[in-house]
Amino acid sequence: MKVLFISISIILLLTTFTACEQQTIPNNNQASIDSLKKMIEQLKPGLGEYMIQIKYHHDELAKAIAAKDYARAAYEIDEIKETTEKIQQLNITNDKLQQPFAFFYDKYLKAPLDILAAAAAKKDDATLRTNLVSLTNNCNSCHHENNMSFMKIQ
Repeated sequence: MKVLFISISIILLLTTFTACEQQTIPNNNQASIDSLKKMIEQLKPGLGEYMIQIKYHHDELAKAIAAKDYARAAYEIDEIKETTEKIQQLNITNDKLQQPFAFFYDKYLKAPLDILAAAAAKKDDATLRTNLVSLTNNCNSCHHENNMSFMKIQ
């Protein structure tokens, strides 16, 4: 997933620079900055793209837990955390969110992800299984709270 994200980022940057070269950039520095900010906002992936990444890593985490592959479980947990950090750093949102993403991360994801990470490090199957269920339920609760209850994670 990182390779895909990096590839997409490189393509977006190249597209931005190509677009900048083709446009007449005003002499006013603030106008140039505003123009570039607008382009970046138009090219920035939406919340749905990040949620797809989280779901992918959630599903892979479930497979790793079932296979008792603790290293892979730890990796998938880190990937989920990394994706949520990007959402917060880039201030990714959409019109459905009732609060900023950081609010929902703290409310629904932080605790189960921290517990899962510790359980993977300890190779604690019972805690991994229990907290994967908690994580899944919390994802669905967040979707419900944000009027997206049709987006059910299994």
